[in-house]
Amino acid sequence: MRAAARWNPWRHPRLAVVANVVVLAVFGAAVQHYWGWQHLLAPWHRIGAEVAFVGVCGMLVSYTLRALRVYLAEREIPRGQLCASLRLILISNVFNILLPMRSGEASFPILMRRWFGTDLRHGTGTLIWLRVLDLHVLAAIGVACAALGWLGRDQLAMEWIPVLAALCVAAPVAAYLLRRPLARRFERHAGRLARTATEAMGALPTAPGGLVRDLGLTWVAWGVKLASLGYVLARLASLSPALGVLGAIGGDLSTVLPIHAPGGFGTFEAGVLLLLAPARAPTPALLAAAVNLHLLVLATAMGAGGLAWLMPRRRDPAP
Repeated sequence: MRAAARWNPWRHPRLAVVANVVVLAVFGAAVQHYWGWQHLLAPWHRIGAEVAFVGVCGMLVSYTLRALRVYLAEREIPRGQLCASLRLILISNVFNILLPMRSGEASFPILMRRWFGTDLRHGTGTLIWLRVLDLHVLAAIGVACAALGWLGRDQLAMEWIPVLAALCVAAPVAAYLLRRPLARRFERHAGRLARTATEAMGALPTAPGGLVRDLGLTWVAWGVKLASLGYVLARLASLSPALGVLGAIGGDLSTVLPIHAPGGFGTFEAGVLLLLAPARAPTPALLAAAVNLHLLVLATAMGAGGLAWLMPRRRDPAP
């Protein structure tokens, strides 16, 4: 447990709580100043509760598929612990939302160690591999959506789309093919970073079937989530489905990049607006739709995480 103590994102819990409360207060005050909460939430009455239901169901299915991905990929998780894997995903997701600058990512390997007895560096390697898969899918879908609805008839951009798509698709495959030579290279170096990199290589699939399984589950999980959130955003902002998915990708990209505000307040909306800038829709309408989508994502994630915290769990393995 000494390794976990050296890198503890909760070393100053009161400061973290105060920072989150301040950010939340500023966000709420800004919403009230520019729109008013009643006016901001009015679109939900126009589009109906069934639209929000689609978004919530899509996120819950995505979380379940991510838990299945971890359960099948991580060989050190005891069989029959799929519900515990889902609980791990939901709770670590809450930490990612609440803690700034990606510090919430530390909860994944720490909880892996506490619940399943997994080595901390191995759990970190598994997390790195999962993030590579996530970025691969987000980038590839973003390129496809840009070709459909964002870039229009820009010939130069259209020529680069197949190249970018090929690089996105090839990244996890290249990591899988190069895992052994990279691991041997890292093993020749001393230091914590080299050991962590070696463990990361060890967390990669050992057979082609495992790679196909991880890629397939990642694509389905993200496809369900982005399709449902894209549908919600398109209805909120009166956009085409392709642009709605593109905006949803912008919001989700802000949650996996190194810079991330507590709760994603501001950065989520900036990600949505950045990818939807060429849509030339009125900025206030897009911003209001982005805020509403963000509120739906936060409510679903926090609600699911709160229920997961109350779920019964098997006894921790002996250290």
